[in-house]
Amino acid sequence: MLNKTNNLEKHQSETITFRIGKPILNEIRDEAQNKLKSINTLVNQIITTYIVWHKPAKKAGFRYFDTALVLDLINSISEEQIDKIVENHCKVRLKEIILMLTGENTFSSFIKAIIKWLDVSEFNYKYDTNGNFKTLIIYFNMGRKWSLFYKSYLQSAIEYYKLIDVSCEMTDNSVIIKTKY
Repeated sequence: MLNKTNNLEKHQSETITFRIGKPILNEIRDEAQNKLKSINTLVNQIITTYIVWHKPAKKAGFRYFDTALVLDLINSISEEQIDKIVENHCKVRLKEIILMLTGENTFSSFIKAIIKWLDVSEFNYKYDTNGNFKTLIIYFNMGRKWSLFYKSYLQSAIEYYKLIDVSCEMTDNSVIIKTKY
């Protein structure tokens, strides 16, 4: 009975009134119209994104950076340096980042955090579950070294979680992870 109650509470909603400045409200109206959504749906998505990503991401140490700057930095270092930076980062920070973002430290929560980040960052991806296999294909379109960086990040996470039956591949603009979990 407890699960049923929790599920009901999860899906209940309330009506509340906010005062929003006219320029911001006009932006919200335009965005809703462009995305073919109601203002209510868009505002709910904005609030949900804040609660499930931006608030915990800030606590985990995530910040916004200019993509061109990040690419300049990544492209200015060697592949060996990329591997070293990623390996050290995963050893020191992976557990606390995933705990801050999801509340648990499992490979499944790691993948959920990545998907949240991809959604918020508006990177193109495809996540398929086919039988016992799951495949995440991420199209970054940021060049070979970024793909190498992210592939190395995923491989370090795989090693951290001590997984088998997981593979990572990359192209110049994409990273693919296949898992049996």
